[in-house]
Amino acid sequence: MSLEIAMPLLSSRRALLATPLAAPGIALAQQAGFPNRPLRVVVPFAPGGITDILARAAAEGLSGKLGQPVVVENRAGAGGNVGSEAVAKAAPDGYTMLAVGPAVMGIAKPLYGRLNYDPDADFACLGMLGGQANVMLVSPRALPEPTLPALVTAARAKPGEVAFASSGSGSLTHLTAELFAKDAGLRMVHVPYRGSPPALADLISGQVAMLFDALTTALPLHQAGQVRIVGIATRERAVELPDVPSLVEAGFPNLDVPNWFGLFVPAATPTPVAQRLSSALAEVTAMESYRALMRARSAMPVAIGDDGLDAFLARERSRWAEAVRSSGARPD
Repeated sequence: MSLEIAMPLLSSRRALLATPLAAPGIALAQQAGFPNRPLRVVVPFAPGGITDILARAAAEGLSGKLGQPVVVENRAGAGGNVGSEAVAKAAPDGYTMLAVGPAVMGIAKPLYGRLNYDPDADFACLGMLGGQANVMLVSPRALPEPTLPALVTAARAKPGEVAFASSGSGSLTHLTAELFAKDAGLRMVHVPYRGSPPALADLISGQVAMLFDALTTALPLHQAGQVRIVGIATRERAVELPDVPSLVEAGFPNLDVPNWFGLFVPAATPTPVAQRLSSALAEVTAMESYRALMRARSAMPVAIGDDGLDAFLARERSRWAEAVRSSGARPD
């Protein structure tokens, strides 16, 4: 992942070129005075996670840039779909935003099949809040030695017997492990859990051999010797673990799969309003205080690529749709 933060960019996609349906004069006057009341950022997950942390930091910065309070509202449920649907159906006036990543914008549609909203068509992205590396953890109790080669050797020796855990069927941790198994040519057993804590507990005890999880969650356990981090699921190594190779570096080219977090608005939000929000977000994410918070939480900028934000999101949708299809994942 790039060390240069990706600035939020707005392309000419149709989502941001929608013409307001209200009387043109009134609509233009409202846009010119935007914002003139408090705004909200919906986080479709419980408080305390990295999405929530970055959303709250961005909201604080946006309050200063926009001159209006920006309030974070947690609306968890159904893997992020409850809060996301609420924003999709909110008035497209710029006052309601959504902080979310690939769980909704890449995985939800192919995983659930039928939703009451369309993650692809119902939102426009204002820009990136940041990203966080997922890491591969192995269990010292489940393997003869806690290394990546030992895991591959054991799984090849006993096809369909070595187990990996995840935080749920169709979760980012599940699909990342499936990408690894596919790249390595392995047949492993998936054991889904309801969240990361019980999966980590069984990894520590040796009930399962491998798990992908967030770096911030895994690092203290690695440092305590309870688990071993053997690879970083990004293109580059993690600053916190300079001696641990990235999985791309280790020979798994499809394992550059950071958990990214973006800020979205309903698709029909008028272009001037969306541009105002996008510019303010760019200023916030470039602030040293924001970057310092990212470093403290093992978060990092997201490398969008030279072809821009729309192309990045299209690649993410394609990647995770294929991962869901090939894994046969179903919602818990």
